[in-house]
Amino acid sequence: MNKNMNSNDLGDKPTVYGAIGLAIFLIFFGVSYLIPDIFPEGFLFIVAGIIILLVNIVKTLKNIGYDGLEILFGIAFLVSGLNKVLKLDIGFIPVVIIILAVFYLFKSIKKLKSGQVFN
Repeated sequence: MNKNMNSNDLGDKPTVYGAIGLAIFLIFFGVSYLIPDIFPEGFLFIVAGIIILLVNIVKTLKNIGYDGLEILFGIAFLVSGLNKVLKLDIGFIPVVIIILAVFYLFKSIKKLKSGQVFN
């Protein structure tokens, strides 16, 4: 199953993009710990989800590869944070659709980078 989730073996190795993402998250975490009420509840989940997804998008665009499990966690963090911040009641079906759409986006970006314009 691990082979199906990863685009290649390089996607598993830490990159400078991941380190930058972690540093940005730690800055937000430090600020929210220093000033507890500065961000609404769930905001750090949103930040974590966006950073995880952005790191994987950059890695895909740089032909490094992406990690499907990281994408799943990014979407889960993002949806969980949006539920808390916006007080939404998002059901299971829309989350599955979002996850499938994001995987389709990464697959399409990979095809675009390889020069495939037509399916």
